[in-house]
Amino acid sequence: MSSLGIDHPLVCVRDLAKTRETYLSLGFLMKPPGMHPWGTSTALVIFRNQLLELVGIGDESLLDGYSAGEFRFGRHVQQGLGEREGVPLSALNSSDAAADEAAVVARGGTCAGTIEFGRDVVRDDGTPDRTATTLKIFTRSGLPRLTMFACQQHRRDLIEFPKWMDHPNGAHGFVSATILAAPADQPAVRDWLTTLHGPEALRDTGWGFEVATGKGLWRVVSRDAARVLFGPLPEALAPDGAPSVISLDLGCSSLDRVRPYLDRGDFAYREVAGALVLTDVARLGGILLTFQEAPEAP
Repeated sequence: MSSLGIDHPLVCVRDLAKTRETYLSLGFLMKPPGMHPWGTSTALVIFRNQLLELVGIGDESLLDGYSAGEFRFGRHVQQGLGEREGVPLSALNSSDAAADEAAVVARGGTCAGTIEFGRDVVRDDGTPDRTATTLKIFTRSGLPRLTMFACQQHRRDLIEFPKWMDHPNGAHGFVSATILAAPADQPAVRDWLTTLHGPEALRDTGWGFEVATGKGLWRVVSRDAARVLFGPLPEALAPDGAPSVISLDLGCSSLDRVRPYLDRGDFAYREVAGALVLTDVARLGGILLTFQEAPEAP
């Protein structure tokens, strides 16, 4: 199985403040919004070795900064948002970005380039410090919304703060993330995911296929087959049909901790195969969210 794991698909939204309030109302703790050096604004839900990240456009004058070859992170987000809200690229957790790049390239993948960045922070005791992050950008022609990047956090101790990780709704990270792909697009998606994670990670299922990562599963479904996992998909979900992440599938300690937030917030949801499926795409940033009871990974 690939060492690259699902870290944080970026949920890109047009109104970051409003969507952040929605996620707070779902029982997540969220740090105050911040800014990437390439001009995108960000709001984080922190899990162990994973994040739920909401992203918007913060400063258009910076969008061409921090290039990786011809890839511009800020411009990619802007282009994706110009089409619709949702996930236009995803981070893969890496403990050795250079080694993971070599493995992906050896399997026929392409790395567009590397981005190194950091930001100054102040620790709780008042000590100044600085984060350090390496990104390796992986692109595949014809699958722009499945752009991926290995993300190596060299100072995860400056990102994962326990006081922000004990979420009132009991959520503790992603069990899986689900990709919508029409049957005609699935061979390309299959090839791309096995290039990233290795052919041994692939498993066919009754509803499509899944690919095991170092942390969580990619699940790939067509719109018709998706009803097995979610029930009928809302028409507003990925209406262009482009292969893309359409659901973040969260593990939690108990569904009974989640339901009160859904009821108080008047969220549309259904229960399918033991999972709570939130279907209000417009409120959630162009995606579905699901919650299922699952043990927390060590």
